[in-house]
Amino acid sequence: MKTLKITAVVAILCSLVATLGCSGKPSGFPKVSPCTITVVNGSTPIEGVEVALIPDTPIAGVIAGGTTDSQGVCVVKTTFANFSAPGAPAGNFTVTLRKDPTPSKPELSAEEMSSMDRTDVDKYNKEREDEIKKMPKIIPPSLTSFQTSQVKLSTPNASELTVDISQY
Repeated sequence: MKTLKITAVVAILCSLVATLGCSGKPSGFPKVSPCTITVVNGSTPIEGVEVALIPDTPIAGVIAGGTTDSQGVCVVKTTFANFSAPGAPAGNFTVTLRKDPTPSKPELSAEEMSSMDRTDVDKYNKEREDEIKKMPKIIPPSLTSFQTSQVKLSTPNASELTVDISQY
């Protein structure tokens, strides 16, 4: 009898998890359409660029964007209430791009910092920051800010966009 009760409870819990966990999009999730943004420098694709779509009319809690792959392609995803789906909501957007140069000195981990005294940590971090400041920017500064980016996208009309950073 005890085994039957445990089995019944487990079955109810599994059914509840399946119902709640697979119920689909949360209420308020916008309709999305497929959207890709390709980032190149001339004809060379740029991997690891963070792409953000900033809507002209904000949609509360909705974030659209992604990161470029080795071919320079970002498959835009829309996220709302911990739910993501490929595609972008309908609207007019300013596209911003970000990719920081990679310095030779990596960021220190918490473990590494704990084994160093404060003066050495500060010195290391200052040398790293100085190196980053001297490195050429990968993405032109005009494309990194919503206020200055001239890259615009209207969805669902435009589902593909190529941004050639050499033009900025």
